[in-house]
Amino acid sequence: MLHLFLIPQFFLSNMVHTFAPYEDSDAPVDDIEKILAMVPSYNRHAYPNQDRESPTEVYIQMYIEGMSSFRAQTMDFQLDIYFQEKWEDRRLVHNNTKRILVKDPKLFSLIWHPDLYFANARTAEFHHVTRPNFLVWIYPNGTVWYDCRVSLTALCMQNLARYPMDTQKCDLRILSYAYDNEQVIIQWNSDHPIDTNPDIRMPDMRLRSIKPGLRNDTYATGVWSCALAEFLVDREIMHHIIQSYVPTALIVIISWFSFWLDVEAVPGRVSLSITTLLTLATQSSAARMALPQASYVKAIDVWMGACMAFVFSAMIEFTVVNYCTRRKPRKHREARTGLAEQVQNLVKNYREERAVYVHNPESSNNNNGFTTKFRCLSAQGNCYEVSLCTTNAAEQALIEKKQIREMNQSQPMFLSNRLMPLPSFKRKNIEEKIQRVERNRKYAQSIDRRSRVYFPLVFIIFNAVYWWYYAYYAPLVDPNNFMDEPI
Repeated sequence: MLHLFLIPQFFLSNMVHTFAPYEDSDAPVDDIEKILAMVPSYNRHAYPNQDRESPTEVYIQMYIEGMSSFRAQTMDFQLDIYFQEKWEDRRLVHNNTKRILVKDPKLFSLIWHPDLYFANARTAEFHHVTRPNFLVWIYPNGTVWYDCRVSLTALCMQNLARYPMDTQKCDLRILSYAYDNEQVIIQWNSDHPIDTNPDIRMPDMRLRSIKPGLRNDTYATGVWSCALAEFLVDREIMHHIIQSYVPTALIVIISWFSFWLDVEAVPGRVSLSITTLLTLATQSSAARMALPQASYVKAIDVWMGACMAFVFSAMIEFTVVNYCTRRKPRKHREARTGLAEQVQNLVKNYREERAVYVHNPESSNNNNGFTTKFRCLSAQGNCYEVSLCTTNAAEQALIEKKQIREMNQSQPMFLSNRLMPLPSFKRKNIEEKIQRVERNRKYAQSIDRRSRVYFPLVFIIFNAVYWWYYAYYAPLVDPNNFMDEPI
């Protein structure tokens, strides 16, 4: 009978021991569910220091695995980071000598955690290959360590006034979404909480430094603790020198070749000026395609505008030279003269037209293309032979143009022989035209000679002022104090 009584008692004691609460067991806790079972009143929505009415300090740090270029067109940049958070929750104290690992996101959602987010992130996502890239360690004293991998695209409002010689300052703002600064205070974990991969390379930017910062942001719902990671980057200018500055400078120099062409080489000079102008316009459009439509003037705009002005000035110079070769003296209105003065002019013209030979009163044509006329000087019929140009005005104009063209071809002896048979007043008129053309040609050539010196000199002066201003004088971001300056 005693044995029958002891057997049920033995099984009952084993069952009580098996289903006893975890706090009655001395075995080390190795699971977060066991910890939560020891704290039946655990509230995962209440921050750890709520009962003491003091904010919980959350310490953060990050490791930057990768970084993309800071794009001016979209005003953003991309980051691939390992983000860590640490806080202390005394409700999760356990008796295990080792930290407890949590790998299941569902188990992690059972405990309180600061819902931190990146305020200026346009897009962000966790990595889930091959498993969700996150872990949680719970230490015996209740310290929780959270680590995850995040890829995000952060906004960066860039000032492109000095583009492509600019230095940009972009920040990454980290806040808690639901807990203000009276409940959660965000702190950086150490003096150097941000580490970077030494192999980070960007195609057109160079990372100068990353500095952590803290501040409080005020919103309509209250004041929130905010941590900042501010990136200071310099734009690599060598790419723009090769792709923009050197080609456009060469185009400007090519436009100066027209100064060495002859002043009458109109087709060559016009085609050279128009070709260089259109090529420079294409280069300017290609440089602007990578930039947003900013309302202020950028450094690249100043350069392209100056190059366009130099090429256009070369075209204007050709227009002036071409006009100078064709200019004519102003015709002054002859003053009214009296009757005696008109008679003297008629006598003067008569003496100039008087011929050397006297002939019978019939017209005849000479073999040299001139027509011989007879002019009667008295009523008795005394006539004198007068050698004049061809009676056709069109043919006379063609002869004068031919004489001017021969003068441009530098054949003075030939012209002198051709002008000898002409009357003195005609010969004088043609000589004046030839002299005027020669003066115009020399004046146009002097403009070209001056342009060969002044255009390169002014372009060199512009380059010196341009590079000195944007490299040294233009406002720069102070790398030692860029934390306190607005973007």
